[in-house]
Amino acid sequence: MNKDRGTIKWTSLMLPEHVQRLRAWENELNDTPPKEKADWELEALHETIQRAYELKMPITFTLYQQNKWQTLTGFITTIDVLKKLLLLETDMTVKAIPFLTIQEAEVDD
Repeated sequence: MNKDRGTIKWTSLMLPEHVQRLRAWENELNDTPPKEKADWELEALHETIQRAYELKMPITFTLYQQNKWQTLTGFITTIDVLKKLLLLETDMTVKAIPFLTIQEAEVDD
C-alpha cells in the first residue's frame, strides 16, 4: 500500500476531456476584455488610488495589459499626470503602470 500522508491524487482521477475543457474555460476567462467604466466608477477608482498614495498604504491593482489580466500589489511611489502613469513599488521591483490599464484598485488595510 502506498502511503501518501492521506492525500488523494485528484489529477489521476480526471478524464482527459475534463482537463481539456477546464483549460479552455480558463483561457476563455482570461481572454474577456474589460468593459467601459461609468464616470462614478472612474471617480471611485481615482479616490482609492489617491487615498493609498497619500496614506502610504499597500494597494492591489487588477490590470488588463496585452490581452491578459494581471494582479499587482505594492506601494504607490509616484503619480505622473502628464505621462498618465504611476509607479508601483512591489517586493522586488518598481513598475510603471499606465492609467488606462488599471481596471480595479483595492486598498489593503
